[in-house]
Amino acid sequence: MSDGSLADAYSRTGAAWDAGPGRIYDRLSEELVARLPAGATGDVLDLGAGTGAASRAAAAAGAEHVVAIDLAPGLLAVNASDRPPAVVGDARVLPFRDGAFDAVVAAFSLNHIPDPRTSLSEIARVLRPDGSVAVSAYSTDDSHPVKEVVRAACAARGWVAPEWYWQLQREAMPRLATPERALAEASGVLPGARADVVRVAFPELDRHALVAWRLGMAYLAPFVASLDEPARAALIEEAVAHVGEAPLVAKTTARWHVADDAGRRR
Repeated sequence: MSDGSLADAYSRTGAAWDAGPGRIYDRLSEELVARLPAGATGDVLDLGAGTGAASRAAAAAGAEHVVAIDLAPGLLAVNASDRPPAVVGDARVLPFRDGAFDAVVAAFSLNHIPDPRTSLSEIARVLRPDGSVAVSAYSTDDSHPVKEVVRAACAARGWVAPEWYWQLQREAMPRLATPERALAEASGVLPGARADVVRVAFPELDRHALVAWRLGMAYLAPFVASLDEPARAALIEEAVAHVGEAPLVAKTTARWHVADDAGRRR
């Protein structure tokens, strides 16, 4: 999987992401920011910022300054005039000096990296003494019927999953998908880290909102955008008709940590 293919796919997803998955990731980001051990104070880095869910959550929680970074410029461009300063960059080689931030939030970003330990080392480097970290990743048993319903409806119209998606599923996402695996990656890098499975319910989401969530994902959104309006409407109608009424309960692996000066890797 090349960084370019992944970044390009997400860059082409910005508007669809904000209209569909955005409302879900806003809530998940609020839950994550609330778990920062020392709170969202001072200078906060939103690592893998996407369209800004964690940036907004950190600002609302009291951060004085937020800086966003993401590999996909198209995501950072969404509502850019209303967002904190942002830089296009790689989570494995952060373009910031040592000890630049009081807190780092990585909401569902490190699970896109086959070697998350490298990024965790970079997070430790840019933290100030007693800095605070909160990281979330997709849980191994996080599922909902809408996922397969939408994939099947798209496949019936010619969609084929891109290779980068399967590589993510095989190589990157399993690395942080359970608390035990997440803590193994953090071992020796973020000493004293904790990890739990967090369940967040979305009982208010109807079938249309659930389908919009999936159609806005980066591995599907470019295909959906390529359809003409009648075909797109038919796809949505079919998916909504087959979803059922199961409420969404997102399961995430969340990890958080407070650094001390002696325990940080330099």
